[in-house]
Amino acid sequence: MSEAPPIEIHTPVLAYGRGRWAWRAALVALASVLLYLFDRPDEPPNGGTALGYTLGVVGLGLVCWLAWFGIRKRQFGPGGRPLEAWLSAHIYLGLALLVVATLHTGFHWHGNIHTLGFGLMVLVIASGGFGLLAYLRYPALAAANLDGADRRKLVAGIVALDLDCRERSLSFDDRAVALVRAATEMPRLAPRWGDFIRRDPVLGGPTEAAIAYLRGTLLGEAALPPDAVLPLVLALTQRATLIERARRDFRYRLLLTAWRSVHLVLSIGLLVALISHVVIVFYYR
Repeated sequence: MSEAPPIEIHTPVLAYGRGRWAWRAALVALASVLLYLFDRPDEPPNGGTALGYTLGVVGLGLVCWLAWFGIRKRQFGPGGRPLEAWLSAHIYLGLALLVVATLHTGFHWHGNIHTLGFGLMVLVIASGGFGLLAYLRYPALAAANLDGADRRKLVAGIVALDLDCRERSLSFDDRAVALVRAATEMPRLAPRWGDFIRRDPVLGGPTEAAIAYLRGTLLGEAALPPDAVLPLVLALTQRATLIERARRDFRYRLLLTAWRSVHLVLSIGLLVALISHVVIVFYYR
């Protein structure tokens, strides 16, 4: 299955169409609550009463529609309802599902496949909430980080600065050449998981050593003129800045990709648990 491209949100999805889907989802949730409050079954409220079955069917329909959105969003093209409308419906109906499914259980949970399905549903909705926050935050941060450039130009700029720094270093002594060469080795742009906890600055290690040595050449009796040293120091600093921007871009994309993967796995698990739940209910009915 091909990976879906990141969703570009152009309008506030939470207020799309003056919140029409918020109102519709609220009506679904409110109707479920009122039916639950006024229902008088002969047994304690649970998924096996007439209302329990009704809410279960409604919840099943919502789950199927929400799962369909994951497939449908890969097929959007010109014409038809905009993606923002579908996404707004997806968000609010997902919240309404939490109410419907909770009332369907009658607030009774046990260690069985039914409770597993409910737990997976809660995780899917929670991960969807995180995904909404991520898509509202990270694409804007990524665009600001790239500052109008694209990823290819960013990498090309790093390569160009590598060559420029090495060429400029040839007018210095062997020590400076070795330090600059070490500082301009092929950088690691893709982040590791440890980078999300502790980030090592690019202006450290070999780059810091090269800049410190070059600054030292401005001092002493054999000091070099600033116009010979500072351009190389500036180029090394610009290179470090571009690498930091490239790494941030990778981090943003990795976070979104990781979220999509987790949300997809949880959604598949929910569908499997839900199918098992329905089969078991009708088998032992």
